[in-house]
Amino acid sequence: MYTIIDIETTGHSSKITEISIFVYDGEKVIDEFTTLVNPECSIPPFITNLTGITNAMVSNAPKFYEIAKKVAEITKDTIFVAHNVNFDYNIIQKEFKDFGFEFKRKKLCTVRLSRKLIPNLRSYSLGALCVTQDIVIKDRHRAKGDAEATVILFEKLLFLDNNQTVFNSFLNPRSKQSTLPPLLPKKIVDELSENSGVYYFKNDKNEVIYVGKAKNIKQRVLSHFYDKTKKEITMCLETSHVSYVETGSELLALLLESSEIKKIYPKYNRAQRRAQESIGLFTYEDRDGIMHLAYNRLKLITTPLMKFFNITE
Repeated sequence: MYTIIDIETTGHSSKITEISIFVYDGEKVIDEFTTLVNPECSIPPFITNLTGITNAMVSNAPKFYEIAKKVAEITKDTIFVAHNVNFDYNIIQKEFKDFGFEFKRKKLCTVRLSRKLIPNLRSYSLGALCVTQDIVIKDRHRAKGDAEATVILFEKLLFLDNNQTVFNSFLNPRSKQSTLPPLLPKKIVDELSENSGVYYFKNDKNEVIYVGKAKNIKQRVLSHFYDKTKKEITMCLETSHVSYVETGSELLALLLESSEIKKIYPKYNRAQRRAQESIGLFTYEDRDGIMHLAYNRLKLITTPLMKFFNITE
């Protein structure tokens, strides 16, 4: 039994504004739960433009603790499925943790399943996948619309994996497949060096987002994927490629790492930055297909067009 889930959030504080859950028995949807959620904080204007969810719409909606029992019951004894599953799962898990309850479910990610079962696509975003698979998203950037599209995508993936070997490998908690970032192919990790050197995490635009050093490159890279801190999870969700340079010694690795950080200024190497830009300019597309320019704190923007030290600048 699966529960296929999508949430919308406030963005900056990652509080849920809408949740949609479809219970899928492997052949059909047998139950559904969808509701707006009062995040108990303000929704930023650019999030409203993206999702269409306003502060007025959620003002009388239930708070998460009021729907928590329903969420727990409907997902009990099911496999938690979502597109970029760690994002949705970790936010829901934190909501439960905030009022003292544990939320733990087996997980499946339709991004990673798609990379395995529908290889060689340029993008594995939900929108891009739906275009290539002829899936119509009825209400993009709303929880129910995106969850319904994910249900159809999940059905297609089940059909492609008719003997369930891929699904089972991803469900095995000891397998490497279950811990790798969704955008990162297993082959890249398998081919990493076990010698000392410097490694580079890159996003889907081939931009370096993190530089690290290690005595054993492969072992150190894998340690990032097991780390459950918010920074590590966010960084790993963006990682689609890892490259490396062998240095022959730990000392040379340390010197090269320091040089590369100062030269590249990767977004997740904040500790060694000489200058701390704090504001980023970015674009987003609203529900009418209109592109907007906006700014926000850098840590909340995945791909800023430009970086600034302050709002005035």
